[in-house]
Amino acid sequence: MKQITEEALDAAARYGRIIDYGEPGTGKTVFGASGCLSPETSPTLFVDYKSQVTSLRSMPAYLEAMKDGRLMIVSLDNYAELDYVYTWLSRGRGSFPSFDKMMDKYGHAKDVMPKVVTIDSVSELQAAEVLRRAGNDIGVFLTDVASPEIKHWGSLLSQFTLLANLFFQLPYHIVFSGLEAVDYGKHAIGEDPPIVGHRLHLQGGAQRLFPAYALTVMRLEIAPVNKEGVFNLGYTKSSTSSTKEQTGKIPARIANPTIPKLVAYLNK
Repeated sequence: MKQITEEALDAAARYGRIIDYGEPGTGKTVFGASGCLSPETSPTLFVDYKSQVTSLRSMPAYLEAMKDGRLMIVSLDNYAELDYVYTWLSRGRGSFPSFDKMMDKYGHAKDVMPKVVTIDSVSELQAAEVLRRAGNDIGVFLTDVASPEIKHWGSLLSQFTLLANLFFQLPYHIVFSGLEAVDYGKHAIGEDPPIVGHRLHLQGGAQRLFPAYALTVMRLEIAPVNKEGVFNLGYTKSSTSSTKEQTGKIPARIANPTIPKLVAYLNK
């Protein structure tokens, strides 16, 4: 049995284990790529699946980082390609033909290991995998509840739980970004439903189990008073956001959040 020491806990806490989510336009993509802004968190590998990476085009610092290799963006064609990313990272260095081919496609160096890995968006990845297992036919969801996706539902949720567990054990800062799901309360006919909560948008039990492996789950939002981007770890108008902060080092509110800011808190 391996003894868990205080030094081992401190070493593990140096790595960010982060999930962020929020409404469109709250800066999830910009935040996920922001590791490139500091030597302490670059190079950053940004694994894109239907995220809005085009939003980085208007930001000179990000464009410069893309040119000099501090920000490496690869786009997944399907969920299975995420395994290429994990296998390459878990090896630490060395050739892995499937991933090497992806890096060649986007003109990135294959022997430079990142310090930050961002996967955006996990919500879209899960939705695509559900559709694939259902025969890639969205009509299945509307006509037949006994179709293939039900047969594979349990394994799919287990797969996403395993995904978080595996990536968060790697010796890198890991960031998963996702869409926001809004929960509404009861209301009378003709009244607007009250918002009673916000959470990471995942289907089934994965919405509860996936965040369990993160140390920090944060909701990105726009501050209503000062109009600055605020990363919110526990307070909303309804006080019911699905958020947590288990490192004990990151404050509840950070204006204009970046990954370097979070890592600086972790390294104090």
